[in-house]
Amino acid sequence: MEEKYYAHSIENEIPDKWQSLEEHLYNVGELAGLFAATFNSSFWAKTTGENHDIGKGLRGWQAWLRRVNDVKDGFSEFYTGHVNHAIHGAKRLFEFSPQAGKLLSYCIAGHHGGLSNWSEDKQTSLKSRLEEQLPEIKFPLKNPKLENSLPLKKIEAERFGFQLQFFVRMIFSCLVDADYLDTEAFLDNEKSAWRLTYPSIMDLYDRFFKNFTEMRNNSENTHVNRQREIVLKDCLEAAKSSSGLFSLTVPTGGGKTLSSLAFALEHARLSKFKKRRIIYVIPFTSIIEQNASVFRDILGEDAVLEHHCNFIPDDSDWKTRLASENWDAPVIVTTNVQFFNSFYARKPSKCRKLHNVAESIIIFDEVQTIPVEKLKPCLEVLKELTLNYGVTAVLCTATQPAIKYSENFKSGLKNVTEIVKDIPELFGALKRTQEDFIGKSDEPDIANQLINHDQVLCIVNTRRQASNLFELLPEQEGNFHLSALMYPKHRSNKLSEIRDRLKQKLPCRVISTQLIEAGVDIDFPVVYRAIAGLDSIAQAAGRCNREGKIKQGQVKIFKFEDEPSHSFFRQTSQCAEELLSRFSGQLLEPECIHEYFLNYYWHNEHRMDKGEIVEKCLHGFRGDIQFKDISKFQMIETESIPIIIAIEDKAIDLVKQLEFIEYGTLVFRKLQQYTVQIYPYQIDALTGWLETPKPGIFVLSSPELYSDETGLISEPPEGEAFVV
Repeated sequence: MEEKYYAHSIENEIPDKWQSLEEHLYNVGELAGLFAATFNSSFWAKTTGENHDIGKGLRGWQAWLRRVNDVKDGFSEFYTGHVNHAIHGAKRLFEFSPQAGKLLSYCIAGHHGGLSNWSEDKQTSLKSRLEEQLPEIKFPLKNPKLENSLPLKKIEAERFGFQLQFFVRMIFSCLVDADYLDTEAFLDNEKSAWRLTYPSIMDLYDRFFKNFTEMRNNSENTHVNRQREIVLKDCLEAAKSSSGLFSLTVPTGGGKTLSSLAFALEHARLSKFKKRRIIYVIPFTSIIEQNASVFRDILGEDAVLEHHCNFIPDDSDWKTRLASENWDAPVIVTTNVQFFNSFYARKPSKCRKLHNVAESIIIFDEVQTIPVEKLKPCLEVLKELTLNYGVTAVLCTATQPAIKYSENFKSGLKNVTEIVKDIPELFGALKRTQEDFIGKSDEPDIANQLINHDQVLCIVNTRRQASNLFELLPEQEGNFHLSALMYPKHRSNKLSEIRDRLKQKLPCRVISTQLIEAGVDIDFPVVYRAIAGLDSIAQAAGRCNREGKIKQGQVKIFKFEDEPSHSFFRQTSQCAEELLSRFSGQLLEPECIHEYFLNYYWHNEHRMDKGEIVEKCLHGFRGDIQFKDISKFQMIETESIPIIIAIEDKAIDLVKQLEFIEYGTLVFRKLQQYTVQIYPYQIDALTGWLETPKPGIFVLSSPELYSDETGLISEPPEGEAFVV
């Protein structure tokens, strides 16, 4: 009797309705090859797909598949339990080619569990697994054909190890996404059909310029808006350039968000560049929804996919898995953390989306916020994407960091084209503030100065400073406190109230942490800023006289007698202080900002790659890649934990819904407006006050621990917490 080999079974269906192994291998090979065509690697990915599951051709694996489906046939006698099938395809390719086959063996061996180290302990290293004696596969196999050279457009000898591991990870991405999609299409055709059909880049181009033109036509003919038109014109002109690295240096309030999107759509429209999507990378989760909302308003609800880490429900929810792993929408809005972590990850769920980054336009908003300890690994990703994967990257900020290649910084970026034609002219035209250093002060003195202003914003470096200053203000209408300990909807309500008071010329004094610097559109005549890095001071100045409605706003920089001991605040403040007298009155000029970053990076170049991740990548130049070691890279060392604040009726109702739904993606999305991010050590202080309606989901429903003025109280009041 002819032996029939299957890749996937269907519950309660006879084997004749199962997916054959031959069909699955063919489908995955074709789909993976299609994905890799974006970086000229179809043959490599197709070969990987055609061989990834040949281990299912073992009689023992076929016997296991039949046993779990209670099917008895001629394979039953070969049953020995569950058989690990992934290593078989890996070993076969390695035996055919210890070079190309070796690279592809990482992908096949790891397509379920993740990319392994080449050498480690005997149980888990790929090298030792490839040395195992394996049973013979009876399923008919074709001899693979493997390439003799890498398909990369440009190989750089000094970076070859990095390029090699990056290439393997991109092929891995093509394989696992193709495997997921083909399996889903067979097992749940209805679910597969539910996948959204997104509008094309040309559709988005038409939508954007129709709405953007209408928006501009309805705007006031102010000096600031005229400068924004100049920025837009420069962006549209630069979009005609070839693919590569760009910088967009625009003062805060200069309209860079929508102008950069205009650049991306115009650049994508030009068919010779073959751009498939736009990825907007934002530094803070606190503003990702705000920017995504702006894009939806101008592009449409169906065009934009958000991906951030506030909530990641069960992976069995296909919609959430699509959002977090696949990235096949035309516009993606994500975070630095999500973006860069993915390019050093090893797990299939984290790497699945990577191939969809090829041939995209990536806009990095506030690029200067990349932590100095992670700078080199992030720059290496940018270099490789623009060098070999058809990516155009735009570095957007008012304070361009000094990350271009130089004799003193050979890890920097080469061939970066500035979009704005006359930066000094633009900065001069958009200068709307006078910045002065007023020296050292204590909290009571600063509080007294704030009282003397009817409308004033004061930004400090820590939550404790913000809380202390707020407590020192006399109790009166018009005093506000803002911090990340307030859930987003609460902050939004406060910001709406603040904007209304500013508009009506009513007293309005705001004490805030630096969260208000992250893209919050607000306009004060006077801003106080505790000494910090010049990039932070520039962001603070962007909240002062933002629309240029008064002759000159006042930015007053001060230093607390007792500054935070945190090394980041100390170092950035020191580097800024060194320039205060030399660039008095010109602190926000591009020349001063450049000097600041040169100084800051010079002090910190020795720690620009915490964990020596790039060095680990370079060591794999012979193909001996340590993927598990490389995956230790994390943009943020300590991830925060979301706490749902369920004290509003709407939040209480949404939390109740969690008890009756299996996955709740839509509910989780709505609950993001009621969440506060805290660090793991803070959870201990809330023990006994938190409910857990689902595993890993924490809810605070006690108003005793949440202040309408300052947000979450991180430590419970005296007395015992109630039991929940």
